[in-house]
Amino acid sequence: MITKTIALKADDFFHARPAARIAAASKPFASVTMIVLGTSVADTKDSLSLMRLGHPNGASIDLMADGPDEQDALEAVSTAIQNEFA
Repeated sequence: MITKTIALKADDFFHARPAARIAAASKPFASVTMIVLGTSVADTKDSLSLMRLGHPNGASIDLMADGPDEQDALEAVSTAIQNEFA
């Protein structure tokens, strides 16, 4: 299992469009990828799970990946998050 912390801006939040794009970026990988925000955990392959994270208000999120292609999965999801919230 590998992890990466990403700092979000105050106006970033997981609404439908970014959640769908992040989910699409993670689906090609066999690894399980999750986002942890405080006590909430979301499966990155499930856009509804991502939308439940809501508005992080500039918090940091922890991105975790576990599986045979975890490094590539973590990088793809991290890039998708950064592209959505750039």
